[in-house]
Amino acid sequence: MTKLSSRLQKISDLVEENHTFIDIGCDHGFLSIELAKKYPNAKIVASDINENALKNAKDNIQKFHLQDRISIIQSNGLENLSILDDTTIIISGMGSHTIVGILYQGYKKLKKVNTLILQSNNDLDFLRSKVVRLGYFIQEEKLVKDAGIIYTVIVFKKGFRIYSKKDIYLGPCLRKEKSSLFQEKVQDDLKKMESFYPNIPKSHYEYRRKIKWKIKMLQKIIVGKNEEKSKN
Repeated sequence: MTKLSSRLQKISDLVEENHTFIDIGCDHGFLSIELAKKYPNAKIVASDINENALKNAKDNIQKFHLQDRISIIQSNGLENLSILDDTTIIISGMGSHTIVGILYQGYKKLKKVNTLILQSNNDLDFLRSKVVRLGYFIQEEKLVKDAGIIYTVIVFKKGFRIYSKKDIYLGPCLRKEKSSLFQEKVQDDLKKMESFYPNIPKSHYEYRRKIKWKIKMLQKIIVGKNEEKSKN
C-alpha cells in the first residue's frame, strides 16, 4: 500500500467530496489514487505534461486496479482537459508563477470550477492576489511540514471577498490561526529576507521597499508573539 507524503496527505485532507477531480501535475499519481479510494463515485483525472511522469502514474494506477476510475491525460495545464460541472482542480508542487500561468491561460475553462486546491513552493502573495482576481476567495489555508520544509496549501472557492495587503501576504486564515507552524514559517521567512535584502541594488527602489515592508510585517508578528509569552 502506498503511503502519501505529509504534503500530499494534507492536500487530500482538504479535498471535499465532489463530482470530478483533476490532478494537474500528477507526477506518480499517488494523490489521484488516494482520492479514487476515498471517493468511489467521483471521476478522477490525472494529468501531466511529462510523458515519464504519466507512465509512472499509469503503472501505479494499474497496481491498485484503478484504471477504470482514473483517466490519464497528457496536457499542458488545462489545454487538453474537458471540464465538467462541479469540478475541483488540484495543482501542487509547482511555483506560483507556473500555477498562475496555467490558470490564466485556461481561464475560460474555469467557469465550471468551483474549487481550486493549490500548493505552491514560493511567492504565495503573488498566487493569492492573482487567483482572487480570477473570481475566487480563500476558504481555507493549512501548513504542513514535510522533510523539514513548511508547505502551504490553499483552498479557493468561487466568490468574492476583499482582502488587505497584509491578508494577501501572510494569508487571511493563517494570520488569524497563528499556529506554531505559522510562527516557525514567519521566522524562517524573516531570516531569508534579512539575509538577501542588503544585496538588492539601491536602484531597485520599488523592490527594496516591498521587501522592507515584508520584513517589518514579519518582525511585528515575532515581537507580538514574544510579548504574549512574557505576559503568560
